[in-house]
This record gives sequence, C-alpha cells and structure tokens, in this order.
Amino acid sequence: MPIKLVIISANEIRHKFFRRKISKFKKINLRLCLAEKNNTRHFHQIYKSSESTKNEKKHFQNRAESEKKYFLTFIKKNKEVNNLLLIDRGEFNYNKKIWKKIYKIKPDLIISYGCSIIKKPLISKYKNKFINIHLGLSPYYKGSATNFWPFVYNKLQFLGVTFMKIDDGIDTGEILHQFRAELKPEDTVHDVGNKLIIKMTEELEKLILNFRKIKSFKQNKNLTQKVFKKRDFNENSLIKLNKNKKREIIKKYLSKKSKIDKNYPIIEMKI
Repeated sequence: MPIKLVIISANEIRHKFFRRKISKFKKINLRLCLAEKNNTRHFHQIYKSSESTKNEKKHFQNRAESEKKYFLTFIKKNKEVNNLLLIDRGEFNYNKKIWKKIYKIKPDLIISYGCSIIKKPLISKYKNKFINIHLGLSPYYKGSATNFWPFVYNKLQFLGVTFMKIDDGIDTGEILHQFRAELKPEDTVHDVGNKLIIKMTEELEKLILNFRKIKSFKQNKNLTQKVFKKRDFNENSLIKLNKNKKREIIKKYLSKKSKIDKNYPIIEMKI
C-alpha cells in the first residue's frame, strides 16, 4: 500500500518545488498539502515593507532570483499537486476544519518544512509520525534562518539539513538524519541553501520509505551554540554578512573540512 502523506509548508518558489518533487515519489501518496500564503509570512512582510532597508530588499530579491535559477524549470515542467490548500500563517494550529481533513486521511506520516511553529493538537495526535525538516544542523544552530548564520559567524560546519521528529520545542525533536552542505568557493548564501533543498528532497524519499527502520536519537542540549529568533535577522546581520569575504571563508573551511567537522558530529540514518 502507498504511504499516505500530508505535508505542511509555504508557497514560495522553493516550497512549490518541494511539494511537486514529493508528488513524484514512488510508493507515496500525497493526500493533502497545506501551504501558508506568502503575504502572511514574516520574511515576506519584511521584503514588502516600506521600512525595509536596501540591504534587506536586495537580500530577498537575490534569494528569489536564485530560487528561480534552481527550481523554476522543474516547476514549469510539473503540474501543481492535487489537494493543495492555501492557508493563513499558523492556521493549522486552530482551524478545526483542517484538523478534520487530516484526521479523515489517517496519514502514515506528516512532513513539515518551512512553515510556522506547529502546536497541539496536531503534535499530540501524530506523535512519532510527524517529521520536521530543519534547514540547519541541530542542536548546534536552532531557530530561524540557520543556514544564513554560519556565513555571518564563519562557522560553515553548521551548514546542512536535519530531519527530526517534531515535539513541543523549537528544533528539539529526536534526530533521524542529517547531512552537511557540499560547498564550492563561488557559492553564495542562496546557492548553498537551494542546493541543500534539492539534496533534501532526495534524502527525504529514502527516509519516508524506510521510516519504520530508522532509529532516532535525542539531541544533546549541551551542544547548542545558539537559538536564532526572526528578529535577529536585521540590517546589522546583513552588513556583517556582506563584509565577510565568502569565497575566502569557504576555501579556508574546505582546506580543513575533515578536521573541523570531526569536532561537530552529525547523525546519519542507517538503513
């Protein structure tokens, strides 16, 4: 029997790629896709705000252009998923009609990626059947935009993706699988993020098909470097990012990658 899947995400270009890619997975039946509308999302509001700085607007404009480069061809070649439901930010936490839709499906798994924080009752109802995709490496960097901050603080060993079981905390669930970014000296922040998303979808298919065989591991809280809030992303952080010579930072990291990474181990799924 195909695995019945529900995904909760957003509606920017990378999220459209994500859901259409999932719809192509073999032995998986995508029964419902909840996508938060762009105009209700925090970073979209920053980009559109008249109070946003030139650096902020340029950052999001560059991100959008990079996403088109990596994902638009695939999106144009593959039709939109069935059962797409556009919702307001966080609506899945209070709209009982949405709960009923999910309950009726009786999903084998729920996947969340790039959406608002998910609360009860969905977490309680689907405990151990709920996977969160965190673009970053927990427990080292948690919270918001965690593949942005390694470039700000010159900690490229924390670039990657974490698949974890969801719980009541912020990126605190048991870890199922992780992988690090594959870097090239010419990569921008946005290149790295989008290449990670592409690999994430490839790894996700293997994880879903083998979910019951994969052991999860509790996070070591003592390894946490920082939990980033949305408000941490501001003009000052962009100025610091732009001052860093990214090509030199990447080259330096790659020259000592094995040694550096060894000090910050990650968890990889074993099937």
